[in-house]
Amino acid sequence: MFAGVNTFHFTGGPCAELVALGAARANRGRGITTIVAVGNHGRGVVGPCGRDRQVLFDYYPGTRVLLPSIEGVRVVAIETLMPFAATWSMAGGVQQFDDERFR
Repeated sequence: MFAGVNTFHFTGGPCAELVALGAARANRGRGITTIVAVGNHGRGVVGPCGRDRQVLFDYYPGTRVLLPSIEGVRVVAIETLMPFAATWSMAGGVQQFDDERFR
């Protein structure tokens, strides 16, 4: 288990999810299976922003994400949060949307 803290700043800043992923990599964590963000001041589970979703999708496909919903917390695959997503890799750059990946 790896933790991260959002270092919010008016110019932007890394979300807790990205900080946690960096901490995992720095400590030899390679297989991220599940991720959750929890807000302070009693906000509970919060969903990842678009940038976090894209990073998870690119580096950790198949990751399960905990999300708030009307019925309570639910778990979804990162792919379900990325409609019409384009995959990216260091070797190939951005690739076209692959409809087969989302069936």
